[in-house]
Amino acid sequence: MSFIPIIDKIVMVKQSINLAYGFLFLIVIVSACSERERVKGIDGQVLRVDSVQMAVIDTDIDSLISIYRLPLEEEMNRVLAYSAQVMRKGTPEDLLNNFIADLVLEHGRRLYQPDDGMQIDFCVLNYGGLRTTIPKGPVTVSGIYELMPFDNEMVVLTITPENTLDLLGYIASRSTGTPIAGIRLGIRDRKVAGVSIEGQPFDSGRPYKILTSDYLAAAGDNMAFFLEPINYELIGMRIRDAIILHLEEQQQAGIMITSQLDGRLYYAE
Repeated sequence: MSFIPIIDKIVMVKQSINLAYGFLFLIVIVSACSERERVKGIDGQVLRVDSVQMAVIDTDIDSLISIYRLPLEEEMNRVLAYSAQVMRKGTPEDLLNNFIADLVLEHGRRLYQPDDGMQIDFCVLNYGGLRTTIPKGPVTVSGIYELMPFDNEMVVLTITPENTLDLLGYIASRSTGTPIAGIRLGIRDRKVAGVSIEGQPFDSGRPYKILTSDYLAAAGDNMAFFLEPINYELIGMRIRDAIILHLEEQQQAGIMITSQLDGRLYYAE
């Protein structure tokens, strides 16, 4: 039984509650501002809260919730894989940046079925989307939800060589390391100092296919060069689900997950 839809519903309910509280807070502020001149005084009283005043738990509702709560807790605590090392994100590259970008590119290429027969060239994700570390030892479902709490979809964008150059320049200008895979990029004074894509030099005469998230594809993190692609293709898998699937596959194969630094994003002399 898959608990992913249940988890998604809980996240949606939480977001709705937060939105409702925000709206209520706005109403209170507006009301307070409009009534400021008429307020003459404030009265109050101490209300003791103890076991007598506490709301009585509806046992029927609590029993209904427990049907989902207990299996959900079990699923969230499920060990997906074991890591041989702590993986953190960093600049210009780090173990977590490389690990996530590599597996996303691997699963993206596996799922992608291009009409033109041209595969994905490279992968670009956002540094801020990685919210925590992967610990050494067991990696659980809840740990991956903490790492990637967003429902970002994997997207393939076909963009012009001019926009590809803008993308490379953007990566070079960043003060934080951009998770990339399938590409090696040198940086000097926050400008591109060398680039190879799958071992080949940049070709200014052809478009490139970039695997990224729907967030970045919509110009998230100011990536405006993604707004008018030649083609926009959804792969049909969330980035978080690709991570979970990858870990499960490694565990089934008896492999501890690892990552390494390989100079894919480096500072040139």
